[in-house]
Amino acid sequence: MKHVWQHPEDSLAGKRMFRSLGELEQSPAFANRLEREFPQGAAELNREGDEDSLSRRSFMRFMGASTALAGIGLASCRRPVGKILPYSDSVEWMVPGKAVYYATAMPRLGGATPVIAKVHEGRPIHLQGNPLHPGSVGSADQFAIASILDFYDPERSRSYRKGRGNSKTIGADEFWSFVSEKKKEWTSSKGNGLAFLHGASTSPTRARVADLLYQELSEVGFYEYEAVDNKSLKNATASLFGKGNQVRYQIDKAHRILSIGSDFMGVDRVSDSAASDFSVGRKVDHIEGEEKPGPMNRLYAIEHQYTVTGGMADHRLPVKASEQGALVNEVAKQIAELTGDAKLKSLVEDGQVSEAIKGWIKEAVKDLYENKGKSLVLAGNRQDEGVHALCLAINNALGNIGSDKAIEIVSGSLPASGTIGELAQAINDGKISTLVISAESDPVYSAPSDLEFDKLVSKVETVIHLGVRNLCATARASDWHVPGAHFLESWGDVRASDGTYSVIQPMIAPLFDGVSETAFLLKLLSDKESAAGTDPVQDAVKETFKDIAGSDSVPLWNTTLRNGFLRDSQYSSATAEINYESAKGIIGNNVTDSDGYEIVFTTDNKIWDGRHINNGWLQEVPDPITSLTWDNAALVGISTIKKLAKAKGIEWKNKDLVIEDKAHLIKVELNGGEPHYFPILPAYGHAKDSISISMGYGQEGAGSIAGTPQSAGEDTGNTTGFNVYPLRGADSSLFATGAKVELVTDEVELREGYNTKSYPIAITQEHFLMEGRALYRDGTKKEFDEESVKSKKAHAEHPEEEHSSSFQSRGMDSHIPPEQSVYRGQDVKKLIDEGVQQWGMSIDLNLCNGCNACTIACQSENNIPIVGKDQVIIGREMHWVRMDRYFAPNTDSHGDFDEEEEDFENVQLLPQPVACVQCEAAPCETVCPVNATVHTEEGLNAMAYNRCIGTRYCANNCPYKARRFNFFDYNKRPLDQFYKGPLSDEDKTGVAPSLKLQKNPNVTVRMRGVMEKCTYCVQRIQEAKIDQKRKARDSDDVKVPDGTIKVACQVACTADAIVFGDIADPESRVSKVKASPRNYEMLKYLGLRARTTYLARIKNPNMKMPDADQVGTVSKKIH
Repeated sequence: MKHVWQHPEDSLAGKRMFRSLGELEQSPAFANRLEREFPQGAAELNREGDEDSLSRRSFMRFMGASTALAGIGLASCRRPVGKILPYSDSVEWMVPGKAVYYATAMPRLGGATPVIAKVHEGRPIHLQGNPLHPGSVGSADQFAIASILDFYDPERSRSYRKGRGNSKTIGADEFWSFVSEKKKEWTSSKGNGLAFLHGASTSPTRARVADLLYQELSEVGFYEYEAVDNKSLKNATASLFGKGNQVRYQIDKAHRILSIGSDFMGVDRVSDSAASDFSVGRKVDHIEGEEKPGPMNRLYAIEHQYTVTGGMADHRLPVKASEQGALVNEVAKQIAELTGDAKLKSLVEDGQVSEAIKGWIKEAVKDLYENKGKSLVLAGNRQDEGVHALCLAINNALGNIGSDKAIEIVSGSLPASGTIGELAQAINDGKISTLVISAESDPVYSAPSDLEFDKLVSKVETVIHLGVRNLCATARASDWHVPGAHFLESWGDVRASDGTYSVIQPMIAPLFDGVSETAFLLKLLSDKESAAGTDPVQDAVKETFKDIAGSDSVPLWNTTLRNGFLRDSQYSSATAEINYESAKGIIGNNVTDSDGYEIVFTTDNKIWDGRHINNGWLQEVPDPITSLTWDNAALVGISTIKKLAKAKGIEWKNKDLVIEDKAHLIKVELNGGEPHYFPILPAYGHAKDSISISMGYGQEGAGSIAGTPQSAGEDTGNTTGFNVYPLRGADSSLFATGAKVELVTDEVELREGYNTKSYPIAITQEHFLMEGRALYRDGTKKEFDEESVKSKKAHAEHPEEEHSSSFQSRGMDSHIPPEQSVYRGQDVKKLIDEGVQQWGMSIDLNLCNGCNACTIACQSENNIPIVGKDQVIIGREMHWVRMDRYFAPNTDSHGDFDEEEEDFENVQLLPQPVACVQCEAAPCETVCPVNATVHTEEGLNAMAYNRCIGTRYCANNCPYKARRFNFFDYNKRPLDQFYKGPLSDEDKTGVAPSLKLQKNPNVTVRMRGVMEKCTYCVQRIQEAKIDQKRKARDSDDVKVPDGTIKVACQVACTADAIVFGDIADPESRVSKVKASPRNYEMLKYLGLRARTTYLARIKNPNMKMPDADQVGTVSKKIH
């Protein structure tokens, strides 16, 4: 008989926090999902409803036929043959099983991500931020951490190829012989007809070598292309402050921030440490022994759709992207009036801004003005050049520009190359005969549609593609393809966003003989073969290092390699004054005709501009806002969806918009062009009449991961997502207005041979629900200050008693019966007295922005597999760390709102990471019939994988829904072969050897039928304990010092939201953090004594702003 715990019910009528419309409307599918013991389809081997669906019960009937398998002879149980060795001879100082760490850097837009590579037996297995680097202070986002999977991608380019379309594999000698012949022509013509199309880079060595080539071949052309770039900001800075100067954002120095269309904590890379810098101003607790936090910052966000940055804002305003230029104009106008700055006033144009928006801006601008010199106004990277120029002028008027201010103008930017538009003109003029393309953005696929770049390259006599991907449109359109080198296997260098010089050093010998851009350029400069044991690229980097460091000291070079950067090599501060005449010339009229629907082309949180399309980790991690996986979709506000439906004669209420694994479609046309179809997702916090579609999807022939590999379910074609680049022109890189948008009500040909009027999508928003419980806590800065005073006073008067703050006694926790413990735990006090360390964790919701870096880091460290789109749809994703996202609408004075009519245009977003909380009285342990999940003396809820028989009782009994079950050999088989098992296709048996190299040898690789979950990175704990015993030798001091162990998610968190350590030590940082009045235990009323606790989110509202009384009050409304 199943025991049902009677959770206290919310006494209020309306739902205050929800994860989806299905939850809010209590749809039948949601109710069914909630009541099922396991997710739909979890009890079946195939998808429920399929003709060949096989349940656990019916499986027994088939067991009688098992002897028939003997006739097959197990001939299909094959092992793939292949070898990839990191080194042929063992290294003398290499200790098997013990990792070594090397510093390197990942080149990024406008800078780099300095990383530390964890290397086992000569193979890198995990990447994390470099905490020593002054430009990043340890920041590493999901793209940097997941790039190691790109490195080991078995479908990476591994050979030279020749021929457009159906190319053939050739030897390297054939290609370089061709280049040698061409060099004779280029030498005689000074490079006439030769052009390079490269990506953005801050590499001094690449720039220096390119300049050497230019000196030799003065007619050669260099052009730059990035589908997602920051050239508008660069151009605006150069116009206002002079060529060679650029902006450096120092967000930690800003107390008031106005963000206009800028996701600076997400995909808008304004600096290498933006999220980390912002979190410095969000810290409110003074931890003993650490520097006292300064004043709490305040963030105002204006954006067309919810972003990671918008979720952290204290005040947020949804505004169409096409109206944001006029809004900046209004901000400048009001700043000019407050400051009396006549020069700023001369830049302001007349604009149309509604009275409601003016009122919102007025109070925000006053706050900025009152914090002159300590405020910041910034726009999104892809906003128009005029918008950036006006923002710089606003900051200048507010006194925000200076070496110790939020904006510093620095000198040191590299010479600019031509644009892809200029390249297109040169090709049309017949000036280009040989084009070398090394841009990672795949320009044939992603270039502005009005350039028709695919047709342009066909006009070029010889096209050479250099890249790590040969399964891309540009490679197929090229005459020659050269395999590129990944940054983990090649030498190079880069400047961080602050100018710090960083060296890129190889972690392993090239897996597939890849060639870096610098190596390619050096080859053009000289045909000489390098001496044995030398690398010409390394020599070139050393030469650059000598110029920048002013020394060729070997110890200094070695120190730079060890640290990953050259100390004190930042860009120097510039003293240029703003040129208002230049500003007038580029600002012009920022007001755009915004009538009708707009299409906004957004940078994707998972695959960027499409370059990571074949990365399974990034494809499967849920989007930070929508929780969508394996696809993109058109994000549309609820009021806009209702408007589209009404145009078709359909009256939709909120309950009609609930998505149950299939999404409706819309048809989009621009300027009379051909129609394009996209699935739609109801988007909370989205501006009206604005439609957001992320870029990078819909690539054809881009790899097995990019081709939506599925084991079962509906066949939706061979591409992941939908290509929005055909709608994007040279003059509409951010948004396009005047779109014709219709709701699809009849079947259409969505892809070739695939007719439908809906599309299956994999959203995890309703997976692993913890329904009907007070899970999240929030408050205001004022409330926190009051609680801190009360807490200190109570502890001073009665130090022996436990005191609960208002954050700790909300929802069900406000009326917990005394000694209400359902399960017995260990005698922790006795263990502490015996000197056994007790591990615990704290997660600060005030710092967590929901970016998903922790999820990817955990996946990389702990050998967690991907499962594919169809498995995600039925709730089988394997992430140990999931990011729950709650939305909370504004309510009336009674705490209610209209669930049927509410458009949720400006809801609050509340992200919360959840993993196994390591309960001291764990309910999972009491129900395991084979003792596979046990409690250790150190408080870990440990898994003995070889005992597990897969009953899944533990998962059913876990109130946090933190356990994951291997329904198939996810770590052993390709995504489309799960159901075939040992009878899988001959060419798809087993896992590619290169992917095996990424696995962490200190973590078990789990197979079918085994339960798994977060272990607090027990392998890191054990490694630290062994190391401490080694250091202690004969001493009894074997306790691991505080701060020695950093778990994978903790290291990945750029916001420093996660603290891990020994909770038995009152002097440990985690103990001090848990002493905060914000600290609370999720589901405390169950009496499970979770080791992972949370710190409530604190907002810092401006009480003069509209709806200020709603900010930071979500959990107060839960009783």
